Amino acid sequence: MTFDNLTGQLFWPTPLKDWRIEEHGFQPEAVIKNGNKFLTANGYMGYRGTLEENGAAELAAVNLSGVYDQRGTAWREPVNAPNPFHVVTRVAGQVLDPLQHPISDHEQVLDMAAAVHHRRTTFSTGNTLVTITANRFLDMAQPQFMFLEYIVQVKQATVISVTAGIDKQIWDINGPHLVDCQSWRDDSVFGYGGQTGESQLAVTTLSRILVNQGECNDIDRPDQVGQTIAVTVTPERPLCLLIAAAVTTGRETDAPIAALADTLASYTPETIGQEYTRHCQKLAALWHTSDIQIEGPQQDQVALRYNILALMMIAPLAGSQLSIPARGLSGQTYKGAVFWDTELFMTPFFLATQPTVVHDLVAYRLKGLIGAKKKAVEYGYTGAFYAWESQEDGYDATSDYNVTDVFTNRPMRTYFKDKQIHISGDVALAIWHAFQWLQDPAILTQGGAEVIVECARFYVSYATARLDRPEVAFADVIGPDEYHERVNNNAFTNRVALATIEAALAAVAYLQENNAEYSAKIAQQWQLTDLLPLFTETAARIRLQTPNAAGVISQFDGYLALADDSIDTVRSRLLKPKEYWGGAYGVASQTQVIKQADVVMMLAAFLNDFSSDIVRANWQYYEPRTEHGSSLSYSMYGLIAAQLGMTAPAYDFFQKTAAIDLTGESKQWAGTIYIGGTHPAASGGTWRLAVEGFAGLHVENDQLVATPHLPSQWQKMAFRTYYQGHWYRVNVTAAGAVVSIADDEKIGVDD
Repeated sequence: MTFDNLTGQLFWPTPLKDWRIEEHGFQPEAVIKNGNKFLTANGYMGYRGTLEENGAAELAAVNLSGVYDQRGTAWREPVNAPNPFHVVTRVAGQVLDPLQHPISDHEQVLDMAAAVHHRRTTFSTGNTLVTITANRFLDMAQPQFMFLEYIVQVKQATVISVTAGIDKQIWDINGPHLVDCQSWRDDSVFGYGGQTGESQLAVTTLSRILVNQGECNDIDRPDQVGQTIAVTVTPERPLCLLIAAAVTTGRETDAPIAALADTLASYTPETIGQEYTRHCQKLAALWHTSDIQIEGPQQDQVALRYNILALMMIAPLAGSQLSIPARGLSGQTYKGAVFWDTELFMTPFFLATQPTVVHDLVAYRLKGLIGAKKKAVEYGYTGAFYAWESQEDGYDATSDYNVTDVFTNRPMRTYFKDKQIHISGDVALAIWHAFQWLQDPAILTQGGAEVIVECARFYVSYATARLDRPEVAFADVIGPDEYHERVNNNAFTNRVALATIEAALAAVAYLQENNAEYSAKIAQQWQLTDLLPLFTETAARIRLQTPNAAGVISQFDGYLALADDSIDTVRSRLLKPKEYWGGAYGVASQTQVIKQADVVMMLAAFLNDFSSDIVRANWQYYEPRTEHGSSLSYSMYGLIAAQLGMTAPAYDFFQKTAAIDLTGESKQWAGTIYIGGTHPAASGGTWRLAVEGFAGLHVENDQLVATPHLPSQWQKMAFRTYYQGHWYRVNVTAAGAVVSIADDEKIGVDD
């Protein structure tokens, strides 16, 4: 069946330049990078920014949220669904693919207002030109659905052959993850899928293709199930395909395969257009609360929106109790694991712009409490020892060997799993901060208080005390700077441990004052009579690194005695470019060169504990010694610089952190392990730098206050934020800021 009224341009990208990410011209070496840069997602799945003719070799993928599998003894990783948008066009038997065929023009665009991926490529074929235009989106209103319009235009009548459908060749790093795969067809709808080997989850992709002309034939080949369309295309009548697709993982009891197939079968060009409108309305509502408008360079406005969109697209679906992996929904690197990045870098954004998301981020950590308590016992402690890398239900995905030696090609023992004890505090403090920001007692009574108390219990259990010293120490740990392993009294770790114990005491006190029934229940369950005095004593004795005569805080015991070599000197000692800098024998391990912000990250988290002179002294000391080998680093240095009024370096760091996924120039390897993908923590850090740094938004006496430190390149900022039950409008200029209730207002820099 053909649809004569199908003319294309249903989801055409916006022409507004400050809402577009654009790349013109085709560079073969940029295919993988652009897969990250032009990613689209909707919280349920992510579709890498590849071209329709790309396949597994180009890392084309539909990455699923919260679905994991392990094959054999390889790393456990997220599952990719079969790709329904694999479309190949041929002219005279030649595949039109920029990697294989001459082109005269190419553009790739991400429409940020509507989260639409657009590509337009013109191929030189014989005596004519053939232009392929494709627009696709992952539905924000119906997250299991996605849509693609694909248009072939010619300069003169040309015989065209198109093969479209579901690609059976799935990109996996450690797969295949789908077994017993089968394809099927029911009238106009076809599908392909299988079961995950570990959990027997049924992952299936369904699709339906609508066309406006041509001879259509069904195909089911070893590599693809779908259709071929053969037609003579004329300049007056382009070939138009409209593909509607859906994915199921077997977890959606309210949307079985039959229901999804019925929905796909009912679609017409008109109803798909209506669905696109609903998708745009959903996204517009998110932009209304999340957008930051600036009066300044267009490239800064675009970069801000790009990073905001990156976070909005990967927010877990309501009620999913999932979190956000370190590489978002861009693929399987880093095992698709959730790190502490989510708590420190992303949660602040969602607290201010989409507070309902925070409940799922917290719920994910509540589910992980069982595993965290079990891990603590395995290591000989009590309380909750949260994982450095975790997957669904808080499953500890951290391996003992996270880096490969480039010289021997053998895995290297690392201690991220065993010694990054600050993770428990990062989790607990994020939950406590969420309660304070939202003023929602349910965060505490529905499990949050228990997590905080159990994390504090863990620190009391881990801490070491000596009879000849009054202080409590935390020995044999790893801080945020992972180049230096198994150190004593890391400044960040010790301060986080103290804050966690203080939060536990404050949470219990709040519950005792405001919820007598719940307090009585937990007093016996958690043995508070014995535990609270122990918390108080431990908090009073924790050793904190203090500034020396120059105002510098040692990152850990003995750090300032290490060789004070420059980053260039340390880099010159590398024998191979992919050599890991850290660990026992890394080139940085016996020097003061660090991977990322560590003391500076502590200052950002506990800024009110230190004078501006101390903060400045440490920023100036540590920044030249920081390699910025992590995407977490730039934003922290930029945030502190802005808060100190050092707007020039702050602006420089803003541009660096905001551009990490735009340029693709971040570190792609840890030893020989590929760690590429998107960097949502950098996106969260970009937002924090803009809002907490340049706008200076903070809380004083339970009131929102903005103390601006705008860079000279910006004249105005305007944004909304949620805080304790109300929406606020924040308008910022170099002269000052106004924070006002804005529950029903529209924001804009011009009004």
